[in-house]
Amino acid sequence: MFDALSGIFCFVTATVSFLYGTRIAWVCGKRCHFKEEPINKKQLLSESIPAAAAVYFFGFVIVFSLFFDGFLTVFVPLLTSAILLSHLVVTMAMPDLKRKPIIKR
Repeated sequence: MFDALSGIFCFVTATVSFLYGTRIAWVCGKRCHFKEEPINKKQLLSESIPAAAAVYFFGFVIVFSLFFDGFLTVFVPLLTSAILLSHLVVTMAMPDLKRKPIIKR
């Protein structure tokens, strides 16, 4: 009974962590426009990307702890994955980087 409840708790915690991390990164990417001054973009990115990476970090701690043993074996892939995923979601959400249809005249 305890194993089932702990598994459910871990699954819900990891899922919520990934959802909120994606939400933070997606909103950051939507607000970042290339026409703005670099100072404004740098401040927005420096606030939001570490926050998204920290939230992803908790989800990846749960996921990687199930598959790997040892502190260093868990810490290196989860830190790398959290940073890469937060940057990936931010760049996917940027309006100027989205694919635009070619209009023929």
